[in-house]
Amino acid sequence: MKIHQRLFWFLILLLPVQLGRHFWPASSYLLGIRIDYLAPTVYLTDLLLLAILILWGAEKIRARKKITFPYLKYGWVLAFLILLFLNAFLAQNQTAAFYKLIKIIEFSLLGFYLAQNKFSLNFYQKPLLAAVIYSSLLALAQFLSQSSLGGPFWWLGERTFDLSTPGIAKAVFNGQLLLRPYATFSHPNALAGFILVALIILVPTGWLRLRAVKRIGIALGILAIIFSFSRSVWFLGLLLAFLWLGKSLWFSKINKNWGFLVGGLFLIISFWVFYLAPHFSTNEALFQRLQLMKAAWLMIKDFSLAGVGLNNFIVRLPEYWAQTGFTYWLQPVHNFYLLWLVEVGWVGLLIWLWFLFLTFKRLFPLQGQRGTLLLALMAILILGSFDHYWLTLQQNQLLLTVILGTVWSSQS
Repeated sequence: MKIHQRLFWFLILLLPVQLGRHFWPASSYLLGIRIDYLAPTVYLTDLLLLAILILWGAEKIRARKKITFPYLKYGWVLAFLILLFLNAFLAQNQTAAFYKLIKIIEFSLLGFYLAQNKFSLNFYQKPLLAAVIYSSLLALAQFLSQSSLGGPFWWLGERTFDLSTPGIAKAVFNGQLLLRPYATFSHPNALAGFILVALIILVPTGWLRLRAVKRIGIALGILAIIFSFSRSVWFLGLLLAFLWLGKSLWFSKINKNWGFLVGGLFLIISFWVFYLAPHFSTNEALFQRLQLMKAAWLMIKDFSLAGVGLNNFIVRLPEYWAQTGFTYWLQPVHNFYLLWLVEVGWVGLLIWLWFLFLTFKRLFPLQGQRGTLLLALMAILILGSFDHYWLTLQQNQLLLTVILGTVWSSQS
């Protein structure tokens, strides 16, 4: 295995790690408040990715091989790059916009690296399983202690928090206030979404054919999702589990009575979860999300063609509070598509949808790992309807990029 491939394997292992260095220029403040989303940040995973690209480029130079860009034959790629540059240049907060543009270029290069090196899902299943295991164990430990653990986990990017921390995500069950675990992520929803998509990649075969360590990792991941109290991930996970279980039982030679027993238990558990879901509440009120969506549509009305600028939704948000009756809640709108539309306009959204169309086109006919990739990508797009973390948070952005890059690999 080449050095850059070993580093990529290590990058997958460290995908959940949030360790990084934040910088706080004047552009990262809004109304006197420091905003994480606007702060340029260099993560450990950024340094790993940079090392991978440098070593791979050096290898090509030594071998006197050209790095070709076959995707540039699509005119929309060049048009999209020009649009994003102009979008950042015209943004009110240019520093935040160009930082986001740099991140998009960085992730695009990672996707290009994956496509060119023809990586398959099997290549990085083991480090991804290890990432799910240590993230899930940390999340479960936080839930039991109702606080962060501190100590060596700080080096993985764990933040310091407990139930009394302002703005911390909580859940209420039967009148008891509970801390939702973060592991090393910025939010429990991001943790749950990451683990769900990772589990889809890790379970391409029937449960009975999985090795013990993978079964343990999957079980820990499911527990972490349950105690994250991320209801969108709960419901999508149950739907996917139902489809997967049905397929496994249909194509297996398992005794029919045993199959009916497992199916019955699954339906009972599903009913129990759906029955209990209304009894759970979190500190992220629905009306706050609706107000953010209302503000987003008002911005789209005013900046429909090219958007307000990359990473500028929060920057322009205070201007729309008077029209929405909104109180101070400096967050991106909790919808992947709506946030992208606000920031890059209808032109940018249409180009991005065209890229998605070409990506899905490469997955058919469904053979080999294509079915797994299709399921993982669909899960991301569905979860994107309920939250923004696939577009705004480092760990989730990297996993999305890895999946897209694998789709565009010739091995897909």
